[in-house]
Amino acid sequence: MARACTRRSALATGTGLLLAGLSGSRPVLAQQASEPLKIKGQVRVDGKRAEASQQVRAGQEVSVSPGGSAAFAVGNDAFIVKGQERGARLQIEGKGSTVDQLRLVSGGLVATFGKGPERKIVTTSATIGIRGTGCYVESQLHRSYICYCYGQFAFTSRDDQSVQENFEASYHDAGRFMLRWPRPRIVPAGGLGHDDDDLILAESLVGRKPPFVKT
Repeated sequence: MARACTRRSALATGTGLLLAGLSGSRPVLAQQASEPLKIKGQVRVDGKRAEASQQVRAGQEVSVSPGGSAAFAVGNDAFIVKGQERGARLQIEGKGSTVDQLRLVSGGLVATFGKGPERKIVTTSATIGIRGTGCYVESQLHRSYICYCYGQFAFTSRDDQSVQENFEASYHDAGRFMLRWPRPRIVPAGGLGHDDDDLILAESLVGRKPPFVKT
């Protein structure tokens, strides 16, 4: 799994993130309400076209065009929404700078969370309980994908709650599909859709580094 999610330079490989403005910015305080969007392609917040200076808060919805991306922070949590081939929709539940739950309707999501109570990510087929976690999730019509990047996870089928897995990861330890058809089940998967640079970028938005970065 570690080989599949190798560390690469986002600038050199064109990962789809607009990094301009990051290099000269000051460190982000842990309690800062939000960070302005870093966007590629068309990004909408609550249905309206977003600007790079815009901030995202809990209670809003972020939509990204196919192939596009949006990186932003809300409170102590940071996210990169990836449009993939069909676009992405993320609904952020909570209030102000406090995220309670994320609903990933479609597309991909890099998510890093600060210390605090358990939060959840809900996809088409799974509910993911998280605590101080970094992960990558995809939500598709008949299946969902998760990479356990680091932290503690509870991965549960929305169709059959007896289908579940608890996992503690330190570095891209496992990838999983939650399938809906012909029956709910969890199957092993390789590394998809993200790399170390995505996690480094997300954590930098809230003044942190992933645990696998030692310097």
